[in-house]
Amino acid sequence: MRRKLAYSANQLGINLLWQAFNTVAVFYYVTDLHVNGTQLSLGLIVYGIVNAFLNLLAGYVSDRTTSRFGRRIPYVVLGSLPLGLAFYFLFRPPLVSGGMLIVYFLIMTFLFDFFFTFVALNIGALYPEMYRTARDRSYVSAWQQLFGILGLIAGVALSKSVGQALGWSTMAAVFAVISVISLYLSLAGSFEDPSYRDEPLAFKQALGETIKNRRFLFYVFANLFIQLATTMMVTLSSFYTKYVVVLTPLQSTLFLGMIFVVAIPLSFVWARLAIRLSAIRATLISCLIYILVMLTFLILHTAIATIIVGAVMGVPVAGFMVLLNVLLADVIDHDEKVTGKRREGMYLGINGLIVRLGMSIQYAIMAIFFSISGYNANRVTQQIGTVHGFRILMGGLSAFVVLIALVLLAGYGRYARRNA
Repeated sequence: MRRKLAYSANQLGINLLWQAFNTVAVFYYVTDLHVNGTQLSLGLIVYGIVNAFLNLLAGYVSDRTTSRFGRRIPYVVLGSLPLGLAFYFLFRPPLVSGGMLIVYFLIMTFLFDFFFTFVALNIGALYPEMYRTARDRSYVSAWQQLFGILGLIAGVALSKSVGQALGWSTMAAVFAVISVISLYLSLAGSFEDPSYRDEPLAFKQALGETIKNRRFLFYVFANLFIQLATTMMVTLSSFYTKYVVVLTPLQSTLFLGMIFVVAIPLSFVWARLAIRLSAIRATLISCLIYILVMLTFLILHTAIATIIVGAVMGVPVAGFMVLLNVLLADVIDHDEKVTGKRREGMYLGINGLIVRLGMSIQYAIMAIFFSISGYNANRVTQQIGTVHGFRILMGGLSAFVVLIALVLLAGYGRYARRNA
């Protein structure tokens, strides 16, 4: 149990930095540094498409790594400190403005993303290798999400208020230190199975076998839409609580914090449901609940109602956090039966590639919105059309995106039953 807890601690650092980046990086550069939101979003679209292939490269390299320290662990050791430094300098920009500030943002985002990809991918690749039974996977995933939710609470709910109160560079420094410590702590519970270090497939064959796995295709595109919806919700929440339902800094912290406070105990509930009902059925239930909750953002008008909805949102979010890891581990096990190889790196790499391409969809949506809605960062209040636009993006579009994921997951379930 001590080793399981130590390994699970990595999710504190991973989620703290990633969610803080998604929550306040664009918000900080647009509202505080007055970078053009449309230009920044367009830059992120191009960057996202190019950088998505970094995940594929990282996964392939990880599977082919041979060292006496293992395939995965060396990347966590070498990448964790540079990851924290890249996050810190992202929020400590030089005294430049306009186009140069956008260039700096994109360079630091690339460095942050580069180290994040190699660290997070290899941490994720250890999970299905170390834990092989459904029970171990469900409960270790729940412990991971307990630590992950602590990171989410700080990254999503505290990054904005701490950055505004103490300064953005101070927030980044504190978050970076906490993250690096948790990542190195997790090594005390990490191990690799030497029997998996066999001759890997060549790149073309590895890619082909992965793409032929229909169960994986259903999973990866469903995951894309779920990640798109949840990341878009986090990014938009800062704008929603500033312009649509205006919340004080404390109320904003409560709104986002309650999502994850509720999710902590429910992680273990979803783990039990995954064992009793199956992971895929539990995930379908999570999607249905998420859709219903997100639709309420179309009609919210009071701070109290918004905070309550945030608490209810913790129910499906906990489900996604626990169950998607279990589903991907099942996909990798199925692949081992077909190919005779353990290829966690390739699967996590392609999953990361698809999800990152999906993030470019989010940036495209934001770029279009900023350019046509009349949004003006210098105005305290926005025109009515802009406010309604934030409502539709936050509620209606997010619900529709998860509906697509629901259909894909239903296809996953049917295919898995036919090919059990």
